Amino acid sequence: MKKNILILTTISLFVLGSCTNNRGGKEYIDENKLGLIDADVKSEDTNLSEKPKYSESKPGSAELIDRAYENAPPMIPHTVNGFLPIKLDNNICLTCHLPDKAEESGAVPISSTHFANWRPQPVLEDGVYKTPASDSLTVQNMDRLNNQYFNCNQCHVPQATVSVDIENLFTPEFRQEFGLEKSNLEDQVKEGIN
Repeated sequence: MKKNILILTTISLFVLGSCTNNRGGKEYIDENKLGLIDADVKSEDTNLSEKPKYSESKPGSAELIDRAYENAPPMIPHTVNGFLPIKLDNNICLTCHLPDKAEESGAVPISSTHFANWRPQPVLEDGVYKTPASDSLTVQNMDRLNNQYFNCNQCHVPQATVSVDIENLFTPEFRQEFGLEKSNLEDQVKEGIN
């Protein structure tokens, strides 16, 4: 019994030592040294030199922000103070952005793509649900907002004013002139699918 424990202890120490030994010749980089700032962002004592400044404009009074790329989700140009967290049964965005309310509020209406189900419907074959083996995209239009899109700020985010020490070399290209302000995703979503 003592012999087995001694053998297991020796093997365990060997395995532990080989796992922590210089990662197979590669230099170990401490994850706390990764990133753009040399500060503990989780600490209450860390004072970041410049915090992002978000728009304080009231809804309806802010200037719309151009899209970052073709069919990018529009940015939120107004304050979201008091709007978050968005929940399935408590979404203040819908009070202005549902299509029937947007006309009277002057807000940008929610895209018709959010009133459709874009996921393939599983098919029951031999007691197992499978995704249909088809290259075609099935779109099921709905008469209400698809609950898959209830969390607006998962894609739509407020723009912040920040200064970053890294040059942005990204240049968006739009196939349509209106692409900066408007999406044509509904027309383009089936692009490349036969």
